[in-house]
Amino acid sequence: MKVGRPTASILLLAYNHAPFIEAALLSALRQDAAGYELVIVDDASTDATRPIIERVLAREMPPGIGIRKLFKERNEGLVAAVNSAMAMASGRLFVMMAGDDISLPDRLTRTCRHFEDAARVQLVYGEYTKVDEAGRILSRPASGGRTRRFSYDQAAWGKIYASASPFGASAAYRRELFDYFGPMRDGTHGEDNCYWVRALLLGVIIHDPACYVHWRQHGSNLSNFSANVNCPEWRRRHLNWMELHATMSPQWFADIRLAADQGVIGWARAWRLRWAAAREDCTWALEASSLRVDPWSRWTRRALDLLLLGRISSTLRFFKLRCSQGRRERRWKLWAKLKSNPGE
Repeated sequence: MKVGRPTASILLLAYNHAPFIEAALLSALRQDAAGYELVIVDDASTDATRPIIERVLAREMPPGIGIRKLFKERNEGLVAAVNSAMAMASGRLFVMMAGDDISLPDRLTRTCRHFEDAARVQLVYGEYTKVDEAGRILSRPASGGRTRRFSYDQAAWGKIYASASPFGASAAYRRELFDYFGPMRDGTHGEDNCYWVRALLLGVIIHDPACYVHWRQHGSNLSNFSANVNCPEWRRRHLNWMELHATMSPQWFADIRLAADQGVIGWARAWRLRWAAAREDCTWALEASSLRVDPWSRWTRRALDLLLLGRISSTLRFFKLRCSQGRRERRWKLWAKLKSNPGE
């Protein structure tokens, strides 16, 4: 490893994580690998997150770990925070970490090993154990799985993620993705949705069935908030989460176009991926409209967008959802089950 150019940079992103940031930071500092970098970006927290970070770093600084910090004066959102962290980092790998989660001690070692196995690997992610605000275990990953590889070469038609499941809390990206495609566009989407497609455009995604993180469920988490099918506030937040998933295509279109212009992918694949990207956005948008029972004028505009992509059966399914309260309640129960924890 070259001096001044660590193999990996852990990017720790924090915003109003005072109850959790100490445990998150300590887990980043206590990885069983040596010679890595820790980049901390606080997105203008209004609680005690910053002084806790400073106190922990003053108390515990393992040798061989380089520290870079950015305490923003103005809150700019997750996408801007990720862009800032990646621009600051000097590692060849970017290991993502949130200020409310805990990385297991061997996460960095396992992640780096997968990247070393093949140059085409652009993204590695693992499983998670879901925990509550107090760190109590809510659910564990299934045991006995196998390592899986995902690529567009093997993907079914219309699968923008090539059947991989975006999960940014345990993800690590090769630096090449940031250098090649540049910072993400401003928006409210998640960085994992963007980088999953970037990784597939340039190479392969690896899913490790081992547990990498304790993923914390709490009220202010952007995606991991407790599900209660009878709670209007939960339904409102879930609809907002769905709408955010319907905003990714502009970023995807730009990245697909760049890859095609540079000859990384052929124009046939680029056309197919643009179609898949538009389909992904339109599907999320129409389901949200159907569950929310939007006025027919708004619902029809979204339905036409999906119909123009040839998705007749999906449009009909959402029409039935829009018209039937019973179907909507069954769908809400399914979403609550998917978002909740065993035993709840």
